[in-house]
Amino acid sequence: MWFWIALGILCTFFIATVSIGMVTGSLARRPRRSVYDIEEAVEFVADRLPEDLTSVVSFEEVRAVLLFHCDYLADKGVASLATADDMGSALVVVPEDEPIAYVLGKVSESDLQLNDEQVLQILDAESEYYRAIGAFGPMVDLPQDPSA
Repeated sequence: MWFWIALGILCTFFIATVSIGMVTGSLARRPRRSVYDIEEAVEFVADRLPEDLTSVVSFEEVRAVLLFHCDYLADKGVASLATADDMGSALVVVPEDEPIAYVLGKVSESDLQLNDEQVLQILDAESEYYRAIGAFGPMVDLPQDPSA
């Protein structure tokens, strides 16, 4: 009888070890997920804004600018609520000036009282947040223009 108990314990331990090893191996091969927390981002950005800007810009205005940028990234397929299993592996390249133009347009359409320079300073500080959470990949060299 003790033989069967010991055999059951060994089999259970073996199955658990193999299962944990498979899941750990699967997670180790996946890219690290960068999680954008809007509350953390607002705090991070507000702490890094120049003093003259913090005296005229509220946390709500910073949050609105950051959400406009998140909307742009979601429209482009860069940001999503997808889980690690649903993440695509396609390379997404976003031109440097396109998101800025989008956010500036959204700010001018809204009732925010921010000028373009203030919005650019907020977006620059947000770039530091993206680097801090590991959301930015390496710079991509664009191919040469064949028509040139």
